Amino acid sequence: MEKLERYLKISYSIATALILTGVALLVLSENYHQGGISLINIGAVIIFVTFLRAKRYRSGPLKDERTVRIGSYGLSYSWFVSFLVLNILFWIDNMALIKLTVAQVLAIMFFVMIVTAKGFQWYLFRKGDVE
Repeated sequence: MEKLERYLKISYSIATALILTGVALLVLSENYHQGGISLINIGAVIIFVTFLRAKRYRSGPLKDERTVRIGSYGLSYSWFVSFLVLNILFWIDNMALIKLTVAQVLAIMFFVMIVTAKGFQWYLFRKGDVE
């Protein structure tokens, strides 16, 4: 429980500092409106995520050997699929089949990594165990 309380204090402190910095940028400078709004949004997201995690783990996280193992296998499978997708994107760009920008490649990779990580973990949890 001590780790959770420390996490809450640090997260809420960082979020408050980001929000206050964003408000200060909006009030004091006309050149940094976009940066100020971004800092406020980041702080709000941190507060929201911290609140959800605190609510979820008040009774303690549900971890045992099985869930840790499934999580590890799911993430390693996701890493492998992400690696393959990155190689495919490299060859698509190298052969000039499609002209991709850096932002497009990053968006594709973020999507692939998140979806495959959660997908493999969901599949392995439904399957029951990994061998």
